[in-house]
Amino acid sequence: MGILDQFRKNKEEGREHTTPPPPGHTVAEILQDKNNSHFFGSLLERDGQGELATRVATGKLEQDDIDLLAEYRTEFSEKIAQSEKIERLLTEENVIEIARNHPDFAKIIDIVGPQKAIKVIRGQLREICFNNEGRFNAIAEPIEALDSFKNGEYKKTNNKVEKFCKDNLITQQEYLDALAIEDPVEKEKALKKLSSRTYGGFNKAVNILSLGKWAKDTTLQGLKDSETSLEDSVAELDGYKSNIGNVLFLSLSRNGDMRNALSGELLSESVPATESKNGFTDAKSEAVAFNDAEFSNAWAAFKVEMDYDSFAGDSHYDREREEVKDMFIHKQQDMYRKKRVGGGGFWASIFATLFEGKINSKRNTLK
Repeated sequence: MGILDQFRKNKEEGREHTTPPPPGHTVAEILQDKNNSHFFGSLLERDGQGELATRVATGKLEQDDIDLLAEYRTEFSEKIAQSEKIERLLTEENVIEIARNHPDFAKIIDIVGPQKAIKVIRGQLREICFNNEGRFNAIAEPIEALDSFKNGEYKKTNNKVEKFCKDNLITQQEYLDALAIEDPVEKEKALKKLSSRTYGGFNKAVNILSLGKWAKDTTLQGLKDSETSLEDSVAELDGYKSNIGNVLFLSLSRNGDMRNALSGELLSESVPATESKNGFTDAKSEAVAFNDAEFSNAWAAFKVEMDYDSFAGDSHYDREREEVKDMFIHKQQDMYRKKRVGGGGFWASIFATLFEGKINSKRNTLK
């Protein structure tokens, strides 16, 4: 590699790139994945982009569609990242701690266990991330606030107290053992004993001779101040957990889809948190190619059934012949709808509209 190529490469490495997208996040890959294409379709449906979806489904993109698809792809990736972040923070350990700080949420954990509760919550999170931003934020914000506190002030307090103990020749376990003493008098004795390691005889003598003006036992006061800091941090942490417990309890108890999924987990049955929806490829394969021969044979049979040819050559029966054609088209569309046994969803509706439109377009060929 020449110096110019290496220079260019070094500059490129210092930039933040979004091209290519993460694996699975190109529009082509999204459409091939059942769940991802369903969520991508949710974004299009939200903005009334049925015509864009139809052009995607038929492979007839227009000039401006490239920019639109790029924008929706970016939003899709951002929402997936948001959902995955919250899913990762909902660990079994965190959920148990949250339950211990919220009696109502604890009831759910006691009924199905933490792992199954997490499964239900995670199963719903991505759906509401794409379809109910307000509700998703109501769950995500307190969870993110807890994570921010634990990695910020909580961690800072922990490091400060650990450093204080180390600087004063006190092990963490010795300090915790002293703090665990319930009797105030005995706790004071234990803390004084620990402080004596740095507050030795000389300092004590100076303090006594100066009537308490000099060489005070700052180590003892530091141990007491550290206890207050620990208590305050734990209380604040419990407050965050209680808030999360309230949000999760309301989500699990008031949302019908989540209650159904929770009921399924109670019976050890795998019940999706939301109604199964067809992805792009499912909907496309279900909307089978139009069969002209079958359509023509069906029309021939229907004409016999309705005695259609008896009206031929008589202009007085033009209206009746048109009504028979309409009846046949409606019958074909109804038969197609009954054949669609898969899940619903945005893409299913797009392909169904295309297929029924194809049937309707054949009306003018009926003789």
